[in-house]
Amino acid sequence: MADENPSGTRSLRDTEHAAPPRGYTRSKRGRKILIGSAVLVVLVAGVVLWRYFGSYESTDDAQVDAHLYPVSARVSGYVIKVNVGDNQYVHQGDVLVEIDPKDYEVSVAQANASLASAEATAQSLNITVPITSVNTSNQLKVSTSDVENSNAGILAAQAQLNAARAQLEQAEANDVKAQDDLRRYKTLVDKREVAEQVYDQAVAAAKASTASVAAGRANVSAVQQTVQQAQNRLVQARANQQTAQTGPQQVSSSQARARAAVADVQQKTGSAGAGSAQPRLYQDRRSG
Repeated sequence: MADENPSGTRSLRDTEHAAPPRGYTRSKRGRKILIGSAVLVVLVAGVVLWRYFGSYESTDDAQVDAHLYPVSARVSGYVIKVNVGDNQYVHQGDVLVEIDPKDYEVSVAQANASLASAEATAQSLNITVPITSVNTSNQLKVSTSDVENSNAGILAAQAQLNAARAQLEQAEANDVKAQDDLRRYKTLVDKREVAEQVYDQAVAAAKASTASVAAGRANVSAVQQTVQQAQNRLVQARANQQTAQTGPQQVSSSQARARAAVADVQQKTGSAGAGSAQPRLYQDRRSG
């Protein structure tokens, strides 16, 4: 072959492809490790320095190049505790500031008292509704019965009045006859044609008939008052009946008030339940 060397020495090609010495390989590997370590140290030092100097602000034109994270509270009040310091890293959900809850506790107490009052009102109205319904029904029945009784009372009083007037007419007729007899007997007794006893009887009969007429007139007047009273009772009974006929509207009004009271209780239940926890201010986004 052309590459063979009869003298047994290495050719130039063999020398070029021969393996490098062992010491040279180790030295090259060490340099790579050293370079990698140095790069890693530089990177770590750069990160540390960036985080360190990033926490300080510097400016040469009265302006700061920084990230702003506005934080606002949902409620107002006096701050009693601040849980973070300047340039401290915070996370979402961290409690930053605690607000004095005394004012809100007072508001909750007032809301609970208002809720208790509303519940009592609602309970009272819920009890009143069936009572009102029963009462209005009974009032309508009673008023209707009173109207009927008043009409019957007027008819009875009118009948009594008619009877009293008839009795008065009879008494007046008897009185006319008695007075005529008295005058006639007076003439006869003056002529001594009848005895004095007969004349005395005529006088007594005339007085009695006159008294009967007076009693009849008083009776008629009394019965007329009875008729008037019966008519007044009828007017009152009809007025009561008209009032009682508004019972369904009164029941509906009571039911509406009861529903409004229940709605008020529901609204105040939410107001009393809100704000029972201590007011706190949370970080709403991640920082750092």
